[in-house]
Amino acid sequence: MANSHAKKRPMLFDEPVGRKRVLSLTPLIDVVFLLLIFFMLASTFMKTQTLTVITPAPDESEEVDTDRVVIELGVHSDGHLTIDGKTVLVGNLEDKLKARIKENPEAIVSVLAEKDALVQPLIWAVDAARRAGADTVSTSRVGSVK
Repeated sequence: MANSHAKKRPMLFDEPVGRKRVLSLTPLIDVVFLLLIFFMLASTFMKTQTLTVITPAPDESEEVDTDRVVIELGVHSDGHLTIDGKTVLVGNLEDKLKARIKENPEAIVSVLAEKDALVQPLIWAVDAARRAGADTVSTSRVGSVK
């Protein structure tokens, strides 16, 4: 009993030599692949629609005799647009064409695109000509627009 008043000391045990736990990446990789497959199957894929247009080379084009007024709408390789050689902004294009077509209702709008011109300005030009009321809109590829 003499020991009962003695100060209690914690018992020291040798701590077991533990192995370092290495987390396995295999389950994580499995989950990532399952998520990838899920999103691939759940998503919708858009089919890219293209329109193949074969245009003649600039030297193959033919002159057309006509008594109708021709409004030349130029699409330059740097993206700017011209009407009969005068630069016009895309925002003003339709209004300018409406004014020209009002003067000559039978006018033909000839969209002349330079060889390296971007497609988007060409589409803007053709759309603006149609919205402006042009009955006949033609497109041609040329070496350079005047």
